This record gives sequence, C-alpha cells and structure tokens, in this order.
Amino acid sequence: MTTTKTLKKAVMCVVCASLLSTVAVPLSMTSAMAAEVDGPKINWLMSMWGNRRGFSEGVEALSAYVSDQTDGNFEISIQYGGVLSPPKENLDGLSLGAFESAVFCATYHPDKIPGLNGLGLAALPIADLDAKSQVIEAYYKNPVIAAGYAKWNSVPLLGIPMPSYEAMGKGDAPTTVDDWKKISLNSSGGVGKMMAALGVNTTVMPAPEVYQGIDRGIINGTTFPYTYAFASYRLHEISDWLTDNWSMGAIVCHAAANKAAYDALPPQYKELLENAKPVAYAHQIQNYKDVDVINEKAFGEAGLERIPMTPEIRAAVDAAAAPSWDAWVKGLTDDGHDGQALLDFLLKAASDAE
Repeated sequence: MTTTKTLKKAVMCVVCASLLSTVAVPLSMTSAMAAEVDGPKINWLMSMWGNRRGFSEGVEALSAYVSDQTDGNFEISIQYGGVLSPPKENLDGLSLGAFESAVFCATYHPDKIPGLNGLGLAALPIADLDAKSQVIEAYYKNPVIAAGYAKWNSVPLLGIPMPSYEAMGKGDAPTTVDDWKKISLNSSGGVGKMMAALGVNTTVMPAPEVYQGIDRGIINGTTFPYTYAFASYRLHEISDWLTDNWSMGAIVCHAAANKAAYDALPPQYKELLENAKPVAYAHQIQNYKDVDVINEKAFGEAGLERIPMTPEIRAAVDAAAAPSWDAWVKGLTDDGHDGQALLDFLLKAASDAE
C-alpha cells in the first residue's frame, strides 16, 4: 500500500472513530474494544519546548494513538516548556538516555546529523504537506541519514513537516530588494541560506526567544511557518508587516527515540509506532488548515501590512534559491559526505511522492 493510500485510510479511520464516539455503546463492547494491542506497561517521556501548538499536533496524535490502541499501557508523555532539556540540547539528552524521546530541529545543530537539513532546502519541488510527509519517511531510510541517527543513539519516530515559510517583522516594511538588505531576520535552514543570498543579515535562535528578540530590536523579524508559528508565539502582536504568499520553503523538525529505549520495546509496540505515523501526519496537516482560518482573522485585526511578491523580488528570490542548494551540497562534500548524491536522493523522493 502506498503512503498516500495509507494516509487516506488513516483519515477515514479517524472520521469513523469520531462518528462512533457520538453513538452510545454498551460498556461490555467498549471494554472488549479497548485494547487493540496487548503489551506491558511502558511510559516514555518526550522532551518538547514551548506550549502545545500546531507544530506539536503530530506527536500529540502519535501519543494518543499508541495510548488508545494499548488501553493506556504504552504512554508517551510530552513534556512541554523545555522542562527536560533546552531545545538545542534535546538530541544530546536523547543520545545520553536522559529521556526516551524528544523533538529536535536539525537547524539548531546542522553538523550533528549531516544531510538532515536537506529536507528544509528552499523551494524544493514538493507539492504539499501530504507529499512532504512521504519524502520525510523516504529520506529517513537513506543510509547516510540512518547512520547519522545511529551516531546519536537514536531512531526517527516521526517527521514534523511545516507549512511554507513567510516573513513577519517590526518597523518599516521591506518592499524592495534593497530594503531587505538592510534588515536582520531569524531565519534557518535552506530558507535562511536563501535569505542570506538575497542580502538579508540572518541569525538562528530558538523559537521561544524570537518574540523578545523582535520586541527589543535585536532582530527586525523572522521567517516562520505560516500561519501557525507566528500566532503560536504571538508575533503578530508586536509586528507591523508580513510577506504575502511568498512560499519560501520550510524546515522539517523531527521526533526521535533513544535507541536503547526503542530496542527494548516489544515487537507489537514497534509496529504500533509505524502504524501511528499516517494518523499523526494526517492529524497535523488538518490542524494546520483549521488554525489558518483563525490566524488569518487575527492578522487582519492586527493591521499588518502585507508585502506582495513583486517581479523584482521574485527574480531576486529565484536567483538566491539555487546558490542555497549549491552551498548545502558543497558544505556536505567539504565534510566528507556525498552532498550531490543526497540531493539527488531527495529530489527523486520528491518526484516519487508527486
């Protein structure tokens, strides 16, 4: 079965479950249906920063699925607020076994798993978030990426795809190419490389620090997944402008498990984690669509100036995207990896997904 068909099947299952939940079911039937997968009591902690938001809906769905299927015997407890570890140290804590699972963004430490940031190259030919979820799963199976995870004593659980990036900021709106060369943005991954090639002064900081950075004038703005990330961190409340349908591309973050914790799972729980993936991806993608409606209204009420994509800026952005790919390939090659082979693998996965 293809991933697309699996996703469709998963969505149907979710819809069916929702409909069934509105019908009175005898207690005996509920009890008989409670545990689809038998197994021991296992409780994992997952390190996550910030609050529950669109970004975290995929792992929330993963957690709910494994709990429901085992009648609570397999629990993944998501710990928000960085209480287990700062965002930039989640992979380190995972490697050391400080917790069983964690979410991390490779852009915070691109050298730790070389090549993983390829998923965040600007302007990749990926049609939508459904296709991106297929590309992520294919990329995890690449030997270079798998070896990178193994080096950090971890295994991938789920990708966290994000909607395409836009920019939002405070101060005078940068409406020309020259204007962009005068501002500083928090911008990471392939989008960050593209913006740097455009002449923007870019920096990388953890998402929870961006509000303060803009408010204090340390940076002028940020590129983030549109719309949910801007709203999650209330950036529209302190901003004056945002780009309108620039579709810059998007980074991908990752949920992973400590290898020893994963290896200790019984086979049926490992299979359960695989079965949870299409449900988790489908839930996250639908959540993005739902919150867009709410956030667009809030952005309008905030009076943000929208910056259209002019022909002048389009030409400059297109010219900046290609060098960002070349720079990524060169960086990997200089570090002893076959960057071109990884890019070719990624592009083929994107083509197969479409």
